[in-house]
Amino acid sequence: MLHPEVVGGGAASVGKTILSASGPLRGRTALLLRSADRAAATIELFESRGARTAVCQLIDFQLPADTTELDAGLHRLLAGRYDWCVLTSVNTLSALSIRATALGLELKIPEATRVAVVGEATARAVQALGTRIDFMPATDHSARGMLADWAALREGPASVFAPQADIASSALRDGFVAHGWVADIVVAYNTVTAPADPTRALNASGSPVPLELPAGGYLLTVADLPAALPGGDAIMFSSPSTVDKFLALLPDLATRLSRDQKLIAIGDSTAARLRKHGLEPHGIAALPTPEGLADAWAVALAAPEAATDSHPHPTT
Repeated sequence: MLHPEVVGGGAASVGKTILSASGPLRGRTALLLRSADRAAATIELFESRGARTAVCQLIDFQLPADTTELDAGLHRLLAGRYDWCVLTSVNTLSALSIRATALGLELKIPEATRVAVVGEATARAVQALGTRIDFMPATDHSARGMLADWAALREGPASVFAPQADIASSALRDGFVAHGWVADIVVAYNTVTAPADPTRALNASGSPVPLELPAGGYLLTVADLPAALPGGDAIMFSSPSTVDKFLALLPDLATRLSRDQKLIAIGDSTAARLRKHGLEPHGIAALPTPEGLADAWAVALAAPEAATDSHPHPTT
């Protein structure tokens, strides 16, 4: 097991040993490759199931150096020029909020513009602005799931504003073209090696990075990873870019893993990136939530000889 007292000096933030919970995760440790400000809920959920969480941020997010296209799209959005606004991450909304403030604008999406989101976290962030959600895929929270479930796509041509990450796939763009929609797809933020440029950085949660993590979690630095990895029970990959960065740092991952160590991916695209690198995920969390990760980990532990999906995706 990965212990905080041997890496990163994080023992003080872990607190007491977790002994009260029962179940397959009891006494285990997950390596969560995510920023500290987005880790608290997962740490607390894992702790409730008896597991600790080591947190290490590999990638970060920042505004593009040139925001001309993003600003122009934002102006058109707030002027009611689009039928739909598509938000595929909390980061996208953070970028829009930062630019609206910089431009002296209020980020209030017009009533006549319908809003589509990819998943629950983005939906909550949009609703916090007082904006309703008109569409979210029921189960497959991905671009593929949006295109499969979105009935409005088949109602006829529409105009859409879709700010995205610089490394986003072309899936939505291709889907809009196929259905005759006119789409303004612009780069809202760049994915970079952590830490981001402080003058352009996004804070995805909208709150400062916590000085202390919940009791069941502790921080690791990138330099800690080689020593920490052999003891970890699970590695949680939240995105394809996280997979790429992690394997750039540790290209010999496959030779380091033991039978007890599980690779858990959020969604099919992250799982596909692991496979591209020759690694089969042991579990796939269909929902990007703490529960989704914990359930995928538990299912993987119950079926150690086969890669497992905790929530099978519909065939498209």
